[in-house]
Amino acid sequence: MTTPYKILIIEDEPDDVELILLGFSKHDEFFVDVATTGEEGLERVATNHYDLVSVDFALPGISGLDVLEEIRKSDQDVPVVMVTGRGTEELQVVAFEKFATSYVMKSVDSFRSLPTVFEALINESRYRSQERRMKREIERSETVSRYILENSPMGIYVLQNGSFKMANSKFAEIFGCDKEKLIGEPFWSLAEPASFECEDEEAEEPRHPPGEGDPKRPIVHEFGVTRKDGSKRWVEVRIALLDDLEERYVLGNVVDATDRKKGERDLMMLNRRLAILHNLILKAIDFRGEADDLVREALVEAMAGPDGFEVGGVFHLDEGRLVLRGMAGPLEALMEFAEKVDVEELLEGGGKVTVVGRSRPLSWGSTPYSVGGGRKGLLVLGREEKIGDDLLKFMMELAWHFGKMEEAFERLRAS
Repeated sequence: MTTPYKILIIEDEPDDVELILLGFSKHDEFFVDVATTGEEGLERVATNHYDLVSVDFALPGISGLDVLEEIRKSDQDVPVVMVTGRGTEELQVVAFEKFATSYVMKSVDSFRSLPTVFEALINESRYRSQERRMKREIERSETVSRYILENSPMGIYVLQNGSFKMANSKFAEIFGCDKEKLIGEPFWSLAEPASFECEDEEAEEPRHPPGEGDPKRPIVHEFGVTRKDGSKRWVEVRIALLDDLEERYVLGNVVDATDRKKGERDLMMLNRRLAILHNLILKAIDFRGEADDLVREALVEAMAGPDGFEVGGVFHLDEGRLVLRGMAGPLEALMEFAEKVDVEELLEGGGKVTVVGRSRPLSWGSTPYSVGGGRKGLLVLGREEKIGDDLLKFMMELAWHFGKMEEAFERLRAS
């Protein structure tokens, strides 16, 4: 079905109007309005939508060029055809300077061809209007997409054949880099492959950027990475492989999971510490050996926990003498600690201290405890990593449980 066209003819000569309408009489797709003055034509343009306006150059009152100029103030797109009976090159130049779409000389033949000419001009105008509208929509869509991309709470990146095609600001923030400098760089410019710590038990150390490896290998959705500045981050990644393109593209969404990961590990650490404290009491109830053997096994249990202690010892104050009741780890390290630290003074309050031994420095934590309100004990544990306040607080709980364990063991033996 032919698309209807609505046009306005501004023409003051009745004979010309009759010829023009006669030319359109066999074209039902055209709906034609007629105005005989420029003023009337402008009123119709202001209250109606026309697909094309035809303006006679010589009009009574306001001229055709003035009508053209007024139309263009409000509508830059509608086709406006200038019609004249005395055409000159100068007149054509002026008409086009006023942004006329086309120029027609009055004649019987030209009037007959107006439907064909107007249809072509209208279709061209519609095509250009649609093209401009599509361009505006694309630009608006791109603007919205860029806004969403740049304000997304997750990092987004695109790899093309293993190199960055795009990365948003959040991605750059997570990895501590400049997103502009990433473009064209390989994925491993962020960090060395060896720095990636995978969570998937089946996945080996990644040899490709996440999502770029063998599709049969497990996809790593969560991993830790040491950034160029030496800081460690945990990220959760979702990957889409775009294999239907000629080149290999990877779309990745990245969320900084560092805080969540820390929370999970803190909870796991707490649970493992609670398990150690629980096991100390159980040992006292069902232990078959001597008291010193119980202390040694409990010490081994404490050192096998999540805090990574390398050496430890338990001292008791018996009849004014300080006695080593149990130890685990290198004897030499414990002796260096006893030589350089006043152990009896630690019985009063404990604390943290770093001892530089013959091989390497160790960080030690010590905390006193009592057994039944009488005898005093001292728990000391050492490791290479620094001992913080949180760990020292746990050691105080651990020492308290040591005292209760020994107290329960002695009561059970005596009963």
